[in-house]
Formats: sequence, structure tokens, C-alpha cells
Amino acid sequence: MNEAERCDRMSLMHAGKVLASGTPQELVQQRGAANLEAAFISWLQEAAGAAPETPIPLSQTPAASGKPSRQGLSFRRLFSYSRREALELRRDPVRSTLALLGTVILMLIMGYGISMDVENLRFAVLDRDQTVSSQAWSLNLAGSRYFIEQPPLASYDELDRRMRSGELAVAIEIPPNFGRDIARGTPAQIGVWVDGAMPSRAETVKGYVQAMHQSWLQEAASRQPNPVKQAGLLNIETRYRYNPDVKSLPAIVPAVIPLLLMMIPSMLSALSVVREKELGSMINLYVTPTTRSEFLLGKQLPYIALGMLNFLLLCALSVFVFGVPLKGSFLTLTLAALLYVIIATGLGLLISTFMKSQIAAIFGTSIITLIPATQFSGMIDPVASLEGPGRWIGEIYPTSHFLTIARGTFSKALDLSDLWPLFMPLLIAVPVVMGLSILLLKKQEG
Repeated sequence: MNEAERCDRMSLMHAGKVLASGTPQELVQQRGAANLEAAFISWLQEAAGAAPETPIPLSQTPAASGKPSRQGLSFRRLFSYSRREALELRRDPVRSTLALLGTVILMLIMGYGISMDVENLRFAVLDRDQTVSSQAWSLNLAGSRYFIEQPPLASYDELDRRMRSGELAVAIEIPPNFGRDIARGTPAQIGVWVDGAMPSRAETVKGYVQAMHQSWLQEAASRQPNPVKQAGLLNIETRYRYNPDVKSLPAIVPAVIPLLLMMIPSMLSALSVVREKELGSMINLYVTPTTRSEFLLGKQLPYIALGMLNFLLLCALSVFVFGVPLKGSFLTLTLAALLYVIIATGLGLLISTFMKSQIAAIFGTSIITLIPATQFSGMIDPVASLEGPGRWIGEIYPTSHFLTIARGTFSKALDLSDLWPLFMPLLIAVPVVMGLSILLLKKQEG
């Protein structure tokens, strides 16, 4: 009332009806009261005396009707929450952009940005032999698509300086008498210095150089008078199935789909509940007959549909933009994606039961979904190579199983008859995650 006294004009209302209107001074004078609060009380007493509240007959009360105030699962209430959430999602440009455009952008960034291909390696040669054989060896290495030849080296000091500066990834030293040793059939050694700052990359470079060296030796031996003696009696030919060119895209792109389908839908579903807490509209759940399962399932349905739309967009990007063919059953992949999206949105709802702010929900969901999905689910290293708790997380986390299904359908032309054992963990995870979400959601403040 202290604030109301400063208004130029005001209206006093009770039970949806206007009792009086005017300036605060006029209202006080009309009732002959000491202050505005006393005047308002006087108006209320007059309104209550003029229109007494009609009591509700006992036979019409919920207790007398014999029906419980709460019934079983009501699909009407459930779908009303779904419609409301869909409308809010459509009217919120930030969430709509995050839901659709964000997934596409992240797919493009990860698809082109995450690469395990080791190519365009700059190398230089310190040739101390200067013969036709040594030059042929250098040209053989330069002819590979993995290497780019740089100006030759003149000394060890130059070799050290250029490798320290990052100009060279590989340095080759061909010793004196290399050509003579090759002609005589005696062992010939070549020095190779590899930048070991990145161990996995260095191991790959080592394999490249060794393969090129063996190829050159076999070619040189075939030109000798006795090629069988020089080349040996056994030759191993390695072929790669499912990814003959050993490119990163066919392995990375199907692995990015499970990562994004876990992160984005779970984050959006978590925000949908936490947003209710921040705005105070969560009180509708507390004071209405709506059950926790109706509330959560109603919130979840729009994000399941949105997640499946994201899945279709990601598959289209994989096939038409990245050029990764889907060789297996699309129906099998879609069924697995549906189960996986239900789990992802359910995980977001589970996280929302512990969070009270949208910022905390975003960070919590990001950590809980991203770390296991990238580190323990076989995206980079197989789950079988993990040890200890990491192996347990990899075996339990749903991303591990859906990632195997995605790679199997994209690269190995597998279908449901081949992949059905991987569906079992997903089927088990759905009721577990949703059950925990429903149990942990509070139906009343406290």
C-alpha cells in the first residue's frame, strides 16, 4: 500500500471485480479512512457483505463424489504439456536455432576438423652419397601423396635448425656408399629423423617411411640378375576392408552422429525443465493433479521428434556433403536412433532434477554427455582397449552401442540380423533412465 499511495490513479479489485477507481486520496476520502489500507479493507468488507460466498454442497465436493483426486496416466494432460512445449520451442528463436542449425554447424566443424589422416609431410634429404641410387630413393619418397619434398640439407646443424622451427616433419640421411652397397646386395641403412612431438603422428610417419623403403628395395631387387634371391621368397600384401583408402571421414562422420544426438537433445530437454523452475511455472506441477510421469513424458516428446529430425539432417549431411555412403539398413539405423534419442532426452530430464539454473544445466549436461561419449565410447580408440573404470563406462554408456551400430550400417552394410545384440543395452537403458527421472523429480517444494 505504501507503493500504491504514490500512484496517480488506481483501481481496487476483489474476486475479479472492480470495487472502486480513482486517485489514492479520493479513495481514502470516500471511505473516510485514515489511510489507503484501511479504505481497501472497508471496500472488501462491504463487498463481502453484499455478495456472500455460496457454499459448495457437500455432495459436489471431490471427497463426496467417491473419485480420487489423482487418477492414472492421463494422455490428455501429457499431450497438453507436449503441445505447450512445442509452442514455446517454436516461439523461442534461440532454442530453435540451437536445436537445428547448431547441430548442422557442429557436424560440419567436426566432420572436417577431426582428422586422423597424416598427409602433406614436409621432408628434406641429407644425401651423402649423391649417386643414382640415392637420388632414386629420394624421388620414390617424394612421389608419395603423403610427403612434400623441401630443399635438401647440407649439414646436421641445418637439419636440427629446420626441424626445431617446424619447417620439416621428417629428415632423411642417406649415408656414403649407399649405391655401392645396394649394387652388391649388402645391408644398407638410412637415417630417418621424425618429429616426435605428437607420438601417434610420429608412429604413422615411421610406418610410411618403412613401407616406402621396403617398396623401393623390392623394386631395386627386381632389377638385379637374381631377383628371387634379392627380394626373398615371401611377400605379404595388406588390404583394408570397409575403408580401402584408410581415410578419416568414413570413420569420423558416423561417430559424430551419436555424439551430437547425445549432446543436443539432452541439453534441450534439461533446459526445458530447469526453465520452468526459474520462471516459477513449476508450481503448476505442484498444485495440479498432473503426475510426474505425465509432466516429464509430455516435456520429452517434442525433443524426441526434434532429435529424430536432427538425425535425418545428420544422415543427409553424411551422405551428400561428406560423401560417406550408407551401405547397410537405414531402417535399422533409424530404429536405433529412436531408442538412442529417447535415452538422450531422458538423461537430460534426469540431470534437470538436480539443477536449479539453466547455466548449471548446460554445463552439467555438457560434462556428463561429452566426456563419456568422446573418451570411453570408442570414437577414437576401441572400447576393448580401455582398462579399469574407463572400460566399465564404455560398456555401460549408450553411445558405445549406438556408435557401433552407426559404423556397422554406414561402413559394413550390416542390418538388424547382425546388430540386434547391440539393441538390448539400449532397450534396457530406456526404462532405467526414465524411471530414475520420474522418481527423482520432486512433486512438491521442500
